[in-house]
Amino acid sequence: MLGSFHLCRGFSFYGFFHRSVVVDGTFSMTSAIQPDMKPTLDQLLPADQVPFDRMRETFQFAMENAGHVDLQRTYAIAGYPVRVRVVGATLANQIEKALAHLQSLDSTTGTLSIDLWDEDATGVVWGGDRFYDSQKTLVMMRASEDGRFVCEERPQGEHWLDRTLHRIVSCTKSATRRHIDERARPFHRLLATWLNDRGIQFVHSGLVAIDGKGILFAGHGGAGKSTSSIACLRSGLQYLGDDFIGIERGTDGAYIGYSLYASSLLNTDHMRRFPDLVPHALDPFHQHEEKAVFYLMDMFPRALLPKTSINAIALPRVVDATHTSFKPASKVEALLAIAPTSIMSIPVPTSRAFHVLAQLVETVPTFWLELGQDIDQIPDAIKSLANVVSD
Repeated sequence: MLGSFHLCRGFSFYGFFHRSVVVDGTFSMTSAIQPDMKPTLDQLLPADQVPFDRMRETFQFAMENAGHVDLQRTYAIAGYPVRVRVVGATLANQIEKALAHLQSLDSTTGTLSIDLWDEDATGVVWGGDRFYDSQKTLVMMRASEDGRFVCEERPQGEHWLDRTLHRIVSCTKSATRRHIDERARPFHRLLATWLNDRGIQFVHSGLVAIDGKGILFAGHGGAGKSTSSIACLRSGLQYLGDDFIGIERGTDGAYIGYSLYASSLLNTDHMRRFPDLVPHALDPFHQHEEKAVFYLMDMFPRALLPKTSINAIALPRVVDATHTSFKPASKVEALLAIAPTSIMSIPVPTSRAFHVLAQLVETVPTFWLELGQDIDQIPDAIKSLANVVSD
């Protein structure tokens, strides 16, 4: 049976958090989202009004009209085979580069199927009813009343997930006008929903590994997750992400972290710190976007890892010091660093999402990573931290 799907609107994470935490750093996980905190969707549709079948037929027509598929490949995403078909050369290139490190030799049909087409490239325009209002939001989420279908609507496209048939069908007006997050993390909201149904949760964090031990970087925007992750990647450590990763608790209680995208979004300040990356920067298509996208397989083809254990959580913060160091952090500090942005950036911000993160924080050692002036010291500090948690 499908669970209900809710989009957060008016959800108070801090209200929920403070009802769930007791003072000495231990957690009381008895609270649930209260009725007045229940999130709502922008729009719920009766199942018989969902245009999924019509959109799937339109993709077929676009494919026939083009006479070919520009990308047909299977990727292993969080351990699941996902078959992707794309019609439109530029769109196919964007998708392929974002998922390049997860390409699978397995040519099976896939547990999840994703079909995308570019309207400009194919001349086939999606004629479905659109509810998107550019004056209100960049992204609008819709769902069927029974929870089976979920839709993400944007200025440049529309994307539907069928949670029963395990299919995503998507169109974009033009690959040359897609927003920067779509280029770096294609279909990430619908993928987050589908993976969540399988016990894998998107987390707003970075993740690197050394000698089989994973260090997860958590914190609010600007805390230093990307700086720490990219610094480690450049030094030769293995990299799984600097912004979004997936986590899953194994049967033995240990946590596994999954890489989802071979990309990074860096603003101007980050690029100044890593001048060797600048030639690989791909500029945004919209003036309000302040970041560039980097496809990392082009630069670090052997450093991207699909999964690792999670052995420690590091909370980066900039300090007035020359050297980078680490010291223990409390469980409450770690939960406050990882939970707010993680929960509010997934399409299903429920009490379950909070519990998953609380259990992770309770299980894994937590540290402050105090970033000094020399960012080249970050990898050595992470190596030392990995040695500490392995003792």
